[in-house]
Amino acid sequence: MASRKPATRPSMRHPSHNHPLRGYKAQAEDDIICSGCDLDLIGAAYKCTKSECDYFLHKSCVELPREIRHKSHPNHPLNLLYSSTYDNSEYFCDACGQCGTGFGYNCSICKYDIHVGCVSMPETMKHEKHTHPLTLLYSVPSGFFTCDVCEEEMMNNLWLYYCQKCDYATHLHSCVADEEEEPKKGGGSGGNGARRGSSSVNSELEAMLKAQREMEKMQIDLHLQMQRDKIDKKMRKNILNSI
Repeated sequence: MASRKPATRPSMRHPSHNHPLRGYKAQAEDDIICSGCDLDLIGAAYKCTKSECDYFLHKSCVELPREIRHKSHPNHPLNLLYSSTYDNSEYFCDACGQCGTGFGYNCSICKYDIHVGCVSMPETMKHEKHTHPLTLLYSVPSGFFTCDVCEEEMMNNLWLYYCQKCDYATHLHSCVADEEEEPKKGGGSGGNGARRGSSSVNSELEAMLKAQREMEKMQIDLHLQMQRDKIDKKMRKNILNSI
């Protein structure tokens, strides 16, 4: 009786990579960086089938929509690019101001670029050092602002989180979502000039991971909306045919 060949996991192709990818469950101890968003990779993922190729992607990065509309750039759609089209193969994110080498959303007309992690930052967020929710703004309000976490000047063309009531502002990734912990009494700090929080690095990581979860939710919402649009279009067509 012929021996059975061991079952192999199905592979898939992604336009960002030359080799097939297969499903992978990433653990924290693996210490892997996603080749798409450049963030730590934990959970559902894909890896290159070639043993010598160190290419990994979050499942959410594989499923990113090819085109989106975003409030920060309402006049044009943003298209997903798997690599930078600029001469140095890098881009600067117009949300956080940091360099990007992986996936990004781009408006070729305006040379506008956003990290895939930044594009889904929540519109409101709780900061561990402030009592009130902070609102996402796509540019600095009129006047001079410094970050209340790191005390550095904030560039007026970058995104920030802001509490208008207290005039409290932070850089985009100086926030941490802390929904389970109740705000401490007197924990808010009004006005600019707060000292740097001891957990700013962890705060940034947690904010980016939350952004990934928000992106996954956005993808589901987008898929449902597309399905509803198809149903509505079909119903309108049937009504016109019946007239």
